[in-house]
This record gives sequence, structure tokens and C-alpha cells, in this order.
Amino acid sequence: WAKHKLFDDRFSYQEMDELATQIPQGSDGLMALETFQGSRTPVTDPLARGGLIGLTLSHTKAHIWRALMEGVCFGTRACLDALERATGQECETITLAGGITRSDLWLQMHADVTNKPIQVYGPDHNAPLLGCAILASVGIGIHPNIETAVRAMLPKPEIIRPNPQAVAEYDRIYRKVYSNLASHLRPIFHSIHGILHNEENNTELVEEIEEAPSNVASKQDNADKTRTASTQTQSFEPPAQSSPGSYQTTVSPSLLACDFGNIRQEVERCIDAGATRFHVDIFDGVSLNSPIAFTFGPDMVRVIAKAAHRHAAAATTTLPPPTLDLHMCVLDPERFVEPMALVGASTFIFQWECFAQQAMTLLRRKKASIALAESIVKHKMKCGVSINPQTSIKEIKPLLKTGLVSVVDVLAVKPGFGGQPFQPQTLEKIKYLREWRDRKGLAFDIMVDGGVSNETAESVKEAGANILVSGSFLFKHPQGITAAMKELVA
Repeated sequence: WAKHKLFDDRFSYQEMDELATQIPQGSDGLMALETFQGSRTPVTDPLARGGLIGLTLSHTKAHIWRALMEGVCFGTRACLDALERATGQECETITLAGGITRSDLWLQMHADVTNKPIQVYGPDHNAPLLGCAILASVGIGIHPNIETAVRAMLPKPEIIRPNPQAVAEYDRIYRKVYSNLASHLRPIFHSIHGILHNEENNTELVEEIEEAPSNVASKQDNADKTRTASTQTQSFEPPAQSSPGSYQTTVSPSLLACDFGNIRQEVERCIDAGATRFHVDIFDGVSLNSPIAFTFGPDMVRVIAKAAHRHAAAATTTLPPPTLDLHMCVLDPERFVEPMALVGASTFIFQWECFAQQAMTLLRRKKASIALAESIVKHKMKCGVSINPQTSIKEIKPLLKTGLVSVVDVLAVKPGFGGQPFQPQTLEKIKYLREWRDRKGLAFDIMVDGGVSNETAESVKEAGANILVSGSFLFKHPQGITAAMKELVA
């Protein structure tokens, strides 16, 4: 791309490499983000774009060329880092074949950026065809197995070893600059996508509606009611809601903090302690931009639901049927609605920010969220919506006005990992949501999720939350879950 589009084929690859060798590591402050065709690994984001960051008038074509080469190497390291974190296994060697092996500079750069030895099988080998030949040689009986064929047919590789001094400098650039680029630029790339699809005016319209005087807002309310009425002429109705003012404080154990290896026993311990509601976090490893934030799917939900219902039915005390709330922190929640309904989920709580990750404007988020809520209700589950600490309540008001939502999950920590401290600003958000709900005559539970303990429970309840999701405090309490639950509801 750079050779043909930027430099009009005026220079050969070898000439560009020679110019780039004269540029220091880090290309004098010019960084390239290599996701010009979207991102697949370690984060799946089809709307990602590439970029040259830090470009100044002092930079030359040699700087750009070197920055692009370094950007690809940094991307390789990002993939390796994610795989090593996810698997717990360390990559010892990288094998390269094909066109890249024609560039000595790029090979050494890969070794220095990743701090891994590079095995090179030379530029004259067509790697895909050689792989096919290896398999064919086994298939027709020339070699007894693949390992033998590889040893016989592959030449001895050249080994490119990292330069310790270069490794240290690239590591500093990677940690301080490159590793932050994608996450900081993602909202900008998504906004660009919206502009290209002529959606920016719609976003401005929705923002104006939220902040408009009451007479304008009332017109929008009427339009919302008309649209909502037209969408609810199908064969389903919103689930029964709590009556305004009838909200009972409930503690919901978060199974994210339990012992996954003994999850049935953990569920039974909670029921014995009086729990009637469970919070199950479903992370797909994509929405949260972390391969570690990956929990479980419908089969495990079925196991949890079965264990909860069986133990509750066998309990000596009379307990209502357990409620299983699924917090779906996934990129595409719609695809999970039917599978989760079939395995016994009671409440399907989707993460509001998933629509922003799909590069939707506020208007499109509103339409998509209502359609998703209708699908959830149609599948005989209650619908919930969860919002991150930085998300405004105003964004979800149009959805809440439809009456489809049974619970709003206000996150008091960043989603994905247990044991985080409670963010105090959450209290004002809960209070605002409660007052707005009561003023509008709406009925939905307010759930607070994250950092809930005996030190925060009282202020959370006073602010207006009635469902307290607690994980680490419950499961790690020195006196057991029963004592912990009593402290939270006292």
C-alpha cells in the first residue's frame, strides 16, 4: 500500500529499507497504527482504522516507511501478549516465511520488538504450497507422519536473535505509546464511520431532544409513545413490573467471585444463606477488550439454573423460585437471547455500551435497544440494561420510557473483574435515576453492581438501589455468606 499508493512505485523495497535504516528507533516520534483493514486480533473491531500519529513537517518518506514497519511489529507483539495472557503459555520462537523474509531490517525489527528469536526459512519458499506438499507427502505414503515430513522437507532455518539494546527501547515505546493507541482512537474511528454514513445529524438531534425545554421534550415523548405503541402490537407484552414504591432490598450474589470449580456447591451455599437471586456475568472476551474477561455460555447457565432450582426446592425453609440475572457484557447480545432463554435465565441484562462499540449513533442505539428489549420480553425473560460508570442516565431514558425494562444495573466499577473499589460518584447517579423514575411514574428495580460491601451498602440503599450485587464481600467473608448477607441488608 505505502509503496504503490504513497510513493507511486518510485522506489524499490530495498531502496526504502536502506533509507529507513538511517532513521532511529521510534521514527523520531512518528507512530503507525497498522489496523488499516480493521482489527481481528487481539481485539475484533471491523471499524478500526489505521493511522500515522505524531506526524510533523520534519518527517520524511523514510520516517513513514520505518514507522509502518514498526507498527506491524508492534501489532505482532500485541497479539503475542494477548495469547500468552490468555493461555498462560510463553511463546519461545516466531517462525516467519514468505515476502517478509526479503527484508533484513524488518526481520531484525520483529525480533527486537517481540524480544523473541525469529526462525526464517528464506524468501524462496512459498509457505502455503510447501505446507500442502508436506501434507501430500504423508497422504501418499512418502513419509509416515507430518513430523518426519517436516524434518525432511524443510531446510535448516536462519535464526535472527533480538538485540538487547534495541529490545529495551522498543519495549518502552510499546508500553508508553503503542499499547494505548487503539483504545484511545477507537471512539474517533467509530465517529468517522458515523459521519461517512451521514448519521452525525441524527446524533445531534437526539442530544438536542435530551436537553430541550419541556415543550419540545413533550413533543418527543408523544412521538416516542406513538412509535412504542406501534411496536407493541405484536403477541407479547412487557413483563409484570414492581409497583412504584414497592421495592424490597435484595442481595444478589455475583458468581463471578465464587469458586468456578465448585460452582454447584457455591450456589447451594448461597441458597442456604437465604439468597433468592443470582447474578451471572457473561463476558465474550471481545466487548471488554481483554481475552481474560471470558466466562461461560449457555451450558454453564443451564447447570447453575438447575442447581439453584433443585436446591431451593429441597430446602427446609420455604423459598421462592430463584431468579437468575444474566449480565450480558457481550458485543452482540441479540444472538444470545434465545439460547439463554432456553436454559433457564430469568433476566437478560444487556450492556448499553455494546451499541457504541458497534459504531451506532444515539438514535440508532435507541432503536436497536428497544428492538432488543422486545426480543428479550418475547422470549419470556425480564429485560435489564446495564450502564458503565461513565455513561449518563440520559442515554437510556428513551428505552426506560417504553416500560420494557424491569431492572437498571448501575455499575459502580469497570465491568469485567471482581474486587474493585466502589466508585462514590455512583451514588449521585442512583439518586438521580430513582428520582426520575418516581417522577415519571415508571416501575423498575435499581441494581448496583460492583464494590458492594458493609461499608457501602447503607449509602447505596439510601440513594435508591434495592438490588445489591455483591461478589468478593460475600464469598470471601471470614464468617461465611450468611453473616455477609445479614450485614448488607441490616
